[in-house]
Amino acid sequence: MNFSTLDTVLNSVFPSETAWKDDKIGIQIDIYPPDTSIVKVLIAYEINDEVVSEAKHLNVQLICAFHPLIFNPLSSIVHNDRVGKIVHTLIQSKIGVFIIHTNFDAHPKGTNILAAEALGLSNNSLTMLVPDKKHDSFGMGIIGDIDKPIPVNAFVQHCSRIFSAPISYTIGKNDTISRIAMVCGSGMMYFNEALSSGADCFITADIKYHHFHEAKGNITLIDPGHAQMEQFVARGLLNILTSIPDFSDIEFIVSEVRTSPVSYMMHQD
Repeated sequence: MNFSTLDTVLNSVFPSETAWKDDKIGIQIDIYPPDTSIVKVLIAYEINDEVVSEAKHLNVQLICAFHPLIFNPLSSIVHNDRVGKIVHTLIQSKIGVFIIHTNFDAHPKGTNILAAEALGLSNNSLTMLVPDKKHDSFGMGIIGDIDKPIPVNAFVQHCSRIFSAPISYTIGKNDTISRIAMVCGSGMMYFNEALSSGADCFITADIKYHHFHEAKGNITLIDPGHAQMEQFVARGLLNILTSIPDFSDIEFIVSEVRTSPVSYMMHQD
C-alpha cells in the first residue's frame, strides 16, 4: 500500500465532509513521496513525547491519531514549544502523521457508537442525534435506549464504572433514565438537540458550571470527562482499519501510552 493510496482510502472511509468545518484532519506531517510503501502504522488517541518514542521503538512509518497534533497554526518549530518539539522529532525520525478526528466521531462505528455500546445501549435503538445531511448513517452524537429504566443515581454509578471516572452531574425532571443522548468529547453545542430529542439524559464532557444550572430540572446532565468518553477510540479505529481489504498488507499497532495529563485526587480522612 503506497502512501497516496492510503490517503485516498482513509478519506473515503472517513469523509472530510462529515468533520467539523474547522477541524484539522488528514495529513499533518507528510514525510514520504506518494509512491512510498507503508507497512506499519501506530494508532494513538493523541501524540505526545512518549507516543513518539513508542513509534520510533516500533519503527513505524506513520502515526494515525485521533486528536490533531497541530491545531493552531505554527509560526515556528522550536524545541521549547511542546508541539514544535514533537514535530521536529517526527520529521527527523521520518514518521508521518494522519489525523482522523471529528470525521471519526461522525462515523457509524465511531466514537459515540463505541461509548454507547460500552454503556450497554440497545444497538437496535441507536440513531444519530444530528444526522449528516450528505452521508447516510453518519452524524454527530447518538440517541439510544437502555433495556429497562434505571434510577438516575444508579445510572450515574454505571457511567462511572464504564468510563472509570468520577462523574459530575445534575438531575433533570425524571427520576429514571431510559433514553439517552450522548456526544463524546466537548458536545454542549448540541444541548438543544438533546433537549428536543426526548432524552432523559445528556452525556457529554467539558460542561461549564452554568450549563448544569440550565439543565437542572429539565434533563439529567452527566460529564464523565473528555478523554474518558473517548477512551475506546484507538481500539475502534483498529477494528475499522484492519477490516479494510486494501489495508491487508499493513500492520496496525495500538499505542499503549496513556496520554492524558490529568490526574485526580479525592480527599481521604
